[in-house]
This record gives sequence, C-alpha cells and structure tokens, in this order.
Amino acid sequence: MKKIVSIAYYTFIESIRNKVFYVLVFFGVTVVFASLLLAALGGEQPQRILLDVGLNALEFFALVTIGFSAVTLVLEEMESKTIYLIITRPVSRVTYLVGRYLGLLAAVYCGMFIMALMHVALLKLEGWQFVLRYPLAVLLSAEKIAVIGAVALFFSLFSTSAVSSISFTIFFWILGHFSEEISFLGSKVNTTLKIFLKIVYYLVPNLQFFNLRDFWEVPNITGSWMFISFGYGLIYGAFFLALALWVFASKEF
Repeated sequence: MKKIVSIAYYTFIESIRNKVFYVLVFFGVTVVFASLLLAALGGEQPQRILLDVGLNALEFFALVTIGFSAVTLVLEEMESKTIYLIITRPVSRVTYLVGRYLGLLAAVYCGMFIMALMHVALLKLEGWQFVLRYPLAVLLSAEKIAVIGAVALFFSLFSTSAVSSISFTIFFWILGHFSEEISFLGSKVNTTLKIFLKIVYYLVPNLQFFNLRDFWEVPNITGSWMFISFGYGLIYGAFFLALALWVFASKEF
C-alpha cells in the first residue's frame, strides 16, 4: 500500500505540474464564467441555464483531461524507456499501474473541485439556493471520469498508439451517452443486427447512469440513483482496470 501511495503521489504532482492540466482547468473555469452570459440571455430561468452549462462544462473538461492524460500515462514512459527503471525495482506491475491511475484521478478531481467551487460561487451570486443534489451530481460526474479513465488506460496499453487509444476512448464516450437509444434500436431490428447491438449495449459504459443533472426536477430519485450508479460505475471501472492490468502484465520489459 505504501508503494501505491508513493506512486500515486508522484503521479499527482506530475499531473499538477503539467501545463496541459492548467490549460484545461483554465478553460473550464472560463466556460463556467461564460455561462453567466448565457444565463443573462436565458429569460426567466437564468439559474437553471447557469446550473446546466456549468455542470456540463465541469464534466467535459475533466473528461478531456482524464482521457488524454490516461492515454499518455504509461505510453510516454514506455517510449522513453524510463519504465524499465521502475519495473526492475521491487515494484510489481499491479502496484505501479494502480498507483499511476489513482494519482491521475486525484489530480483531475482536484481540478474538478476548483471548478465546482467557482461554479457554486457564480450560482450563489444569482441567488441560487444550495441543494444536496449538486454535490451528488458532481460525485456522479467524478465516477464517470473514473470509468473513462480506466477505459482510456486499457486502450493505451492494448493498442500502444496514442491516436488510436484516444479514438477508441472517444468512441466509447460517445456511444456511452446513447446506450438507451442503442437498446431501443436493437428491439426494432432483425435478429442478426439485434445481437450485434446487444453486444455493443453491454460492452460500452452506460454513461446516462451518471447524468443526475438530466433528472434534476424528478423527485425521490437521489437514493436509488446513487446506489445503482455507484455500483455500476465501480464494477465497470474495475473490470476495465483489471483488463488494463492483464494487458500490462503480458508485456515484455
């Protein structure tokens, strides 16, 4: 555990110092501020527009950060051969990969926390009353980020190409927001295509589980939503992280 924490801390500091991380946080905060303009043009519902735009911007820039960072997390050390220095030491591959993954998540969550604070401050200026669903919505977005991070890490080790890894990750990300549509389409087509769509439905993550903001006005949804979403995200993320560990263990260094 100490080794995992040490590697996670090193990855966290490395990610925080990365200029790309600062640029993405900067743009995320900028978009949150720009949502003030959209709220001013929103007529009778400026708070709701500010809330939706801010949460979407926060999640989008966090997903961009985790997607690109997870893809290059191990690939850069493999290409520069610095990974040999780590693997030859008494550090298991599981410890190394889990530590890197957790450290990257911690850095991205740090950026999310900063953007969430800025967003709440803007909402309060508009007279918004704080509700429990806001931190819950951010927590679900954070779990979505953990899932996408595990998927991106797997593809980076599976394909060993940054471009293809990012492409596959974006493909999963997009399809994950249309899971229900894929399921509905599968019920309307012939047997062969139905089987294919069923495989796609169960293979890609159902990211709609984590969009609490889309059901903001629905009453009595919080408890069951959180339980199902966190359970699903934990299982799916652990599955792809295990796949990434399996691929990483099979590589020759």
